[in-house]
Amino acid sequence: MAWCCRRLVYRGSLLKFPFLFPTLVSHRRFFPFRTGAHVFVHLHCHSHYSFLRGVGAPEEIVAAAAAQKMPAVALTDTNGMYAAVPFYQAAWKAGVKPIVGVVVEVARESSDRREIPRFRPDKNHRGSARNDGQNNTDADAGQSVPLVLLAEDAEGYSNLCRLVTYRHLEESCVSLERIAEHRAGVIALCPLPGRLPNAGNRRGAACRAPTTEKEEERIAQLKEIFGERLYLEVQMLSPGDGRMLREAERIGRQMGVPRVAANNVHFLRPEEHLHHRAVNAIRTGGLLTTVAPPEITSGEAWFKPAAEMERLFADHPEALRATLEIAERCNLELALGKTIFPEFPVPEGETPFSYLWKLSFEGARRRYRPLRPAVLSRLTHELEVIEKLSLAPYFLLVWDIVEEARRRGIPAVARGSAASSIVTYCLGISRVCPLRWGLYFERFLNEQRGDCPDIDIDICGARRDELLDYVYERWGAEHAAGGREGSRVAMIGSFVTMHARLAIREIAKVFGVPPGEVNHFTRRLPHRPVREILTAIRALPECRNLPVKDEPWKTILQVAGRLDDAPRHLGIHPCGTVISARPLTALVPLERAAKGIVVTQYDMNAVEALGLIKMDLLGQRGFTTMSLALDNVEKSAALTQQPGDKRDSSSPSSRAPRNAGEGEVATSGSKVAPGEAQIAADGQTPC
Repeated sequence: MAWCCRRLVYRGSLLKFPFLFPTLVSHRRFFPFRTGAHVFVHLHCHSHYSFLRGVGAPEEIVAAAAAQKMPAVALTDTNGMYAAVPFYQAAWKAGVKPIVGVVVEVARESSDRREIPRFRPDKNHRGSARNDGQNNTDADAGQSVPLVLLAEDAEGYSNLCRLVTYRHLEESCVSLERIAEHRAGVIALCPLPGRLPNAGNRRGAACRAPTTEKEEERIAQLKEIFGERLYLEVQMLSPGDGRMLREAERIGRQMGVPRVAANNVHFLRPEEHLHHRAVNAIRTGGLLTTVAPPEITSGEAWFKPAAEMERLFADHPEALRATLEIAERCNLELALGKTIFPEFPVPEGETPFSYLWKLSFEGARRRYRPLRPAVLSRLTHELEVIEKLSLAPYFLLVWDIVEEARRRGIPAVARGSAASSIVTYCLGISRVCPLRWGLYFERFLNEQRGDCPDIDIDICGARRDELLDYVYERWGAEHAAGGREGSRVAMIGSFVTMHARLAIREIAKVFGVPPGEVNHFTRRLPHRPVREILTAIRALPECRNLPVKDEPWKTILQVAGRLDDAPRHLGIHPCGTVISARPLTALVPLERAAKGIVVTQYDMNAVEALGLIKMDLLGQRGFTTMSLALDNVEKSAALTQQPGDKRDSSSPSSRAPRNAGEGEVATSGSKVAPGEAQIAADGQTPC
């Protein structure tokens, strides 16, 4: 009775979520609890960022939770936290408490059980565990088991980032020792051992093998690690899961581990099981008719209303109430919108701003002779704005990169609105005088916006990697001894999505349509989003004879339309590099993309929302072509020059070495004012 009363207290106090109202006291309610409200929240949800496993977008999951008046919802994608930031933001706006989590593969056995630290209860963290319900084909099912991990607070979030990074960069599955090292602030939902795929059941159900002593020992090890933050996840996805509930009840009573109900959500509505099967067939390279467990989950794994979950677990209300208990314990607050600048080393006795002031006026004296009042007034105003917005470290960071390019003789110069600043001109970052061309500083940096300006640097394409190596050594190698966990520099990730004709082609293949017929159909389609293709087909004469109303094309187009713009896999931003003031894995999970390049699992929007510094270092073939042409001119002039001849000062061979910024060219993607694109032999533009 006391146990039930304790959970009723949680029920009454669930919705104290102070993170939305940081200026108010913590006891204010986030989502008012209503009499008769359902006692359940979804803690195991996969979005389409599980990459060809889930169907719905994170924003759709949040919308479904809000529509069903659930006070909280969790996002737990497979082996990644790709959508953690947009999910957090969407939930915040919808008035739903966001719970950030992940499903990772954990080794079934510890390499050395003595290395696992025992749980020591403390005031700040409590525990939980849970089950994925689907075996992952990326790892050997006999060697690993999926484990749902939820971030209880900011420390737990950082630990999730580290564990996901280890999963992708160091280990095929995360060891129990690694889990123990990063258990603080993490709640675990543990799968019941012995769930084996039933290959003969096309509905995605599973059968249960008797729990072995070895598997019970693994749960005992997790109990040692997480203590009260471990839960046994139970599901009702098939008729045979009633036996699983009884087995979980026995183990939980024996080990003191509570149960928690979940539904292993992979799609939002029952009819979307077809879409779930289709994307998994794409992932595994199979057909819709052959894809089966463990690649797919049950047709019951949809975002069920709380009332339906209460009906399924009518005899186990404590498993439902445990979801509210976990939601109450998860209070993650991400500090979004606050820029985090890396510490720039300055000479003794200087601050970043004083050093920037000194460099700017030294550059002004070199470029403006004499120093006119208009120059001093404009420079002082810009520096005051930079000081007010605390942007001095950012300008020094860009200056350092451009200076290193100049020392190495690599052409590099700022593009776009950065030319509107006299500070960038005096620092040598830009080669355009804003006073001469009447460029407004507010075009580059508006005091009312308050965000970090974007300085894009064009670099000689042939030597871009050389400068990137310097950035990694200068800002990342300082903590290389800490391995990937200590890295402070990485490329920014992006997402390759399924869209237009690609989505239709992929879906048609898994439906078993012959390749020739697929090519004949898709090559006649316009290059438009799938949702617009049906309308376009009616208007285009070459598409009028396509069998869009006949099967299987009717269903193919319907499925492709639902999956339009869904992420297919992780890619690399063409030029984005992130530089952090502290180890990146404290804020962002990392992953190895194509060619072995380590990238962030977050895209540029999420990286900027977290306040990390993003540098766009663009390789320009135009710079490379100009450098090669001038080198050839100089070589030709040297060969034709007679001994003793005086060189013509106007000839190309008499020019100074072509260092960074000695010539600025307008690139194809930039919009510049008249005169912004120019080549200056001496690297200076008189005003």
